[in-house]
Amino acid sequence: MPRKQLIRSKNLPYHVTSRSNNKEWFTLALPEMWQLCQDSMKEALEIHNVEIISFVLMANHYHLLVITPAGNLDSFMYEFNKRLALKIKFKTGQINRIFGGRYKWCLIESQRYLLNCYKYIYQNPIRAGLVTNCEDYPYSTIKTLLGLAPFKVPLHDKYGFKDEYGLRWLNEKIEQSEELALKKSLSRSVMNDLVDRKTRKKI
Repeated sequence: MPRKQLIRSKNLPYHVTSRSNNKEWFTLALPEMWQLCQDSMKEALEIHNVEIISFVLMANHYHLLVITPAGNLDSFMYEFNKRLALKIKFKTGQINRIFGGRYKWCLIESQRYLLNCYKYIYQNPIRAGLVTNCEDYPYSTIKTLLGLAPFKVPLHDKYGFKDEYGLRWLNEKIEQSEELALKKSLSRSVMNDLVDRKTRKKI
């Protein structure tokens, strides 16, 4: 299947995810992986400037919401994943690939999709049964936005879901039809609206 051509945008956000090789768990414990992700992201940002909105690390993949004022998603992601993979290999002695393939991305043109994607990313640990609330998961930038943990790179979160009402919204379960649409969106280049797979109607 041919690789989809990157749509370059300087002001619209991308939903990006990258998964470990064969979907296996990362060989390092998550606390150490979390620090390596921050170090690698900081180094990549020194070369290719982007604006990080949110980042969540899971046992075998991560989710990222990012804006690229220079239209350079490919350059930044190459640098970030390369540096992260090299750090993991140095720590573990692995010789095989760390990531299963190229990162997946989708350009977000819909405000509703953006809000649902924002929620979807932060709810990954809830869906995995690891925590009850988004803010309880330690390997997530929501902790930094709440002032509960440091993060080594600046965050450009403009949504302000930091008070009790925002957190209540953030933790509200996403409808199943919306969740399915969000999962499928990474195979598309642009997401304008969420569409029910069965009825083909906008959600």
